[in-house]
Amino acid sequence: MAYTMVLALAMAAVPALVMFYYVLRGYTYPAVEEPFFKDSTVITLLVVGLIEGFLIAAFYTMFEWTNPLYGVAFAFIQTVAVLLVLNLRRFHGKSDTVFYGYALGLGQGAGMSYGMISLFINAADGIGGMDGLSWAVAVLFLIMQLCLMSSIGANIGEGVARLRIGEFTMQAMLVNVAGMLLWTFVSTLSGDNNILWVLPAVLMLALGVYYFYRTVYKGLSGVVADVLRLEGRKRGDLPR
Repeated sequence: MAYTMVLALAMAAVPALVMFYYVLRGYTYPAVEEPFFKDSTVITLLVVGLIEGFLIAAFYTMFEWTNPLYGVAFAFIQTVAVLLVLNLRRFHGKSDTVFYGYALGLGQGAGMSYGMISLFINAADGIGGMDGLSWAVAVLFLIMQLCLMSSIGANIGEGVARLRIGEFTMQAMLVNVAGMLLWTFVSTLSGDNNILWVLPAVLMLALGVYYFYRTVYKGLSGVVADVLRLEGRKRGDLPR
């Protein structure tokens, strides 16, 4: 049991911390003299997201997670959990909210992945019972969650920063619903040893990676610059 928890935690936490560091490193000291966000707040929200994700995963595993209706319901819960934190008045109209949303979503994705990977391993009666297919499905779920939820957090954070909360939350909700629907097909078909699971798996992976690339990797700097202009500020040290 202890080995299962350690392995599941490592699988979820290590890539999440790598993504956390490499995305945010250009926006804080020593890359810039004046950080674009508070380190203490971004770390706190990463931890809050981890707790949220783990609790959602624990609740999710109580249901039949190959059912598309439950997939849609939990996509809604995940998105609303991000919104409830970011919709505090202290985050409204602030450029740093985009970074806090990224950290919160990334933490939630890691927490959700930790819970689900633990379930996979326990259902297989331990690490030794995991076959290649089980590991592949677990890793795909991990990638999807980290990419989608970090991007969803950044997207909702952008909406809160721009004071267009409903519009951006709906965008994030639709993407998350699509990801979770694809996941239900992956889990159902792979559980039946049907090779057709590869198709929704590829689509799920492509959706997560593309959304992360567009929203975070390519879009983060431009979004922050736009929100700074809305605040009446301009900075020339944004990463390109």
